[in-house]
Amino acid sequence: MRKSLIFISVLLLSVTISNVIFAQGHPSEEVLDNELYGSHTKWSCMDKHFGYFFIDYSLPIPIEKGITNEFASHSLKIGYTYRYKIIDAVDLGLDLSYVNRTSRINSDSLGVFDPSDFYSKIKTYQNGFGASPYIRINLSGADYRNLGYFVDLGGYYNYNVWYGVNYMLDDNALKQKARFKQSDFLSQYDYGLFARFALNNIAFTASYSLSDWIEGFSNQDLSFSRSPLLIGVQMNLYTK
Repeated sequence: MRKSLIFISVLLLSVTISNVIFAQGHPSEEVLDNELYGSHTKWSCMDKHFGYFFIDYSLPIPIEKGITNEFASHSLKIGYTYRYKIIDAVDLGLDLSYVNRTSRINSDSLGVFDPSDFYSKIKTYQNGFGASPYIRINLSGADYRNLGYFVDLGGYYNYNVWYGVNYMLDDNALKQKARFKQSDFLSQYDYGLFARFALNNIAFTASYSLSDWIEGFSNQDLSFSRSPLLIGVQMNLYTK
């Protein structure tokens, strides 16, 4: 019930932001010097609306003990963001993205997923789509060709479409891989909070998950936790 309410809330907020963005999605009515834009485009970093692609690569930070090897795990996000300028210092925005997250199981915890101890490496994968509404606070340095310094604060909701567990055996005598898709115990949802600090094309990101990773996998008293905190670097792909 809680996940459904969160999903509906994020969906409604995303639709609202999209409506605002597309309602304003026309070229600026003000006639400006073409040199300010740097190209023939009628969109710029200083217009009411602006959008660009981005790539974000993040690593989980081991702030609490879990069963995953954080340094062999990652999150990759590829998407498009729109932001609508409310006033000079504040924008309203929305990320829409493809999200991939993998979590490698610690060597001393492999028996949780493989009681036979046959496989040498095990990892879960969760691939899906996400929506992240945010408020952007513009600090300085913004002009028609540059986003400048800014901070984004918001929340995210990811829905996992392809997910499962990969099992790998790698030794001198035998190599084998097995994949179990749509594993029932892996959560199809991930939601939480995120922050982003950027200067033009480069941004540093942080996200904190508020959802479960694994649910109802075992009737034993086992902890299936992984780090909820991810820190990453993002490339903002726009032409100056």
